[in-house]
Amino acid sequence: MNAPNDTGQDTYRLIITRRAGSEILVVGNGPDWSLPRTEIPSRQRPAEQLAAAIRKTFELETYCLFAPTPLPSVRRKSNSNYAVMESVKQNDPAPSGTYWMPAGIHYCDVEEARAVSEALGEMNSHAMGEKPGPFGRAGWLRELFRWTEEEVAPLGIRLTGNFRQLNASPTFSLIRLETNSVALWFKATGKPNEHEVAVALSLARLFPRYVPRVLGIHSAWNGWLSAEAPGTELDEIAECSAWERAAESLAELQISSIGKCSELLDGKCKDLRLARLIGWIDPFLARMGEFMAAQEKPSPARLAKSDLVSLREALTEGCQLLKSFGLPDTLGHIDFNPGNIVVSAESCVFLDWAEGCVSNPFLTFEYLRQHIERSSLKGPGAGARITAAYLRPWGAFFSPEELQRAMSIAPLVAVFVYAVASGRWRSPETLRDAAAAGYLRSLTRRMYRESIQVAERSAPCLESL
Repeated sequence: MNAPNDTGQDTYRLIITRRAGSEILVVGNGPDWSLPRTEIPSRQRPAEQLAAAIRKTFELETYCLFAPTPLPSVRRKSNSNYAVMESVKQNDPAPSGTYWMPAGIHYCDVEEARAVSEALGEMNSHAMGEKPGPFGRAGWLRELFRWTEEEVAPLGIRLTGNFRQLNASPTFSLIRLETNSVALWFKATGKPNEHEVAVALSLARLFPRYVPRVLGIHSAWNGWLSAEAPGTELDEIAECSAWERAAESLAELQISSIGKCSELLDGKCKDLRLARLIGWIDPFLARMGEFMAAQEKPSPARLAKSDLVSLREALTEGCQLLKSFGLPDTLGHIDFNPGNIVVSAESCVFLDWAEGCVSNPFLTFEYLRQHIERSSLKGPGAGARITAAYLRPWGAFFSPEELQRAMSIAPLVAVFVYAVASGRWRSPETLRDAAAAGYLRSLTRRMYRESIQVAERSAPCLESL
C-alpha cells in the first residue's frame, strides 16, 4: 500500500560541523567560501545515503543531526536541500580541497549564509533545551557510545567504533553499532511514535522468541538498545520456503497472544478491534465525502455519494461477518512487510512494532499477502503455499471453510484499517495537504473496488443455496 519509489537523484548542500558547531567544512571559491555538495538517490534513507556519499567523496566519517529538509528561509527554492552533519572525528585534517573554518565566515552565496546561520541556531536551541530532540545537538553520538558500553559491558560485549546510521531527526534515531560479538541496534522515537518503546518492552517480555532481545532503555531519549536478530530480511529471500516459515511463525505468534489483549493494550499497542472499527465507518466515510468533493482533478474519478453509501454497507457487513467467525483478537501489525521480518534456519523474528495493534489476526497476514503478490518468489503457486502455511496452525481451532471465508473478507477490512489507524483522516490539516488527501482518496477507491470483488465472490455462494 506504499507509494512507488522515485529513482532520481537529489542534490544536497552539506553543513558539516565539528567542535560543537564552532567549525564548518567549506570549499575554497576564490576569496570566498561555499558549502560542499553531493547527490544521493531520491526517496531512500537520506541519513544513510548522505553518510555514504560523504565518505566516498571526501573520505570523511559523519553522521546526520537534522533530517535533510529545506530550511525555513530557503524553502521557496525546490532544489535547495540541506543536510546538517557532524564529523565523527573532531581533530583530523580537512579533506583535500576543503577547509575547516570558523562558523562565522563570509559565504559568497547569500542563501548558504542564511542556511548556515539557521542551522547553527537550531543546533544551539536543541543544546539549550529550547527545542525538543536530543539528536539535533552536537556530540550525541559520543554520548550514545559511552552509554551503550556501560549497558553491555557486563555481557562481555565491546563496541568496535563502527556504526551505520539509518534514520535521523532531532527526535528520532535508528543506528546499528558493531561489536566484538552480535551487532546492536539503538532506536529512539518521538511524536507520533513515542509509544514504540513501551510496545517493544511489552513484546520482549511476552514473546521473547519472536522479537529482538532488549538490552537497555535510555529513558531520557525515549530509546532502547536491542541485539540484532540472526538471519536475513525476508525481502531479500526469493525462496518460497522462507516465506512459508515466516507466515507460519506469524500465526504461531498470534495464537500465543490469545488472552493477552489487556497486556498488549496496556503496553501501548493500538486498539483496532472490530467493534471499534465498526464505530469509525460512518465518520470516516463522511470525511471521505468531503475529500472527494474537494478533489480538483477530474481523474481519477471521484466516488459519488451513492458509492460511499454502498461502501458503508460493505464495510459494516464485512466487519460484522469477520466478527461472526469467532476468530479471537490477537497481536497485529499494520505495517507488516518482509523488510521487518528476519528469517534464519532456527528462528523468525519480527521487527519495528510502532504499528503494533490488537486486531483480527487475518488483517496482518493480508498486508504480507499484498507483498507476496508483488514479489518475485521462485516456484509456482507461491501465494497459495504461503497462505496455506499461515492457515495451518489455525486449523487446530477452525474448519477450512471458516478460515477461507474469513480470508475472503480480510482484504476489504485491511485497507480500511490501514486508512483509519493513524487518525490522520480526522485532522483539518489533512484536507489542505494535497498528497495526504490524495492518498486517502486512493485508499477509499481501493476499498470500493475490494467491496465489489467481495460481492462478486459471494454471489456464487448465494446462487448455490
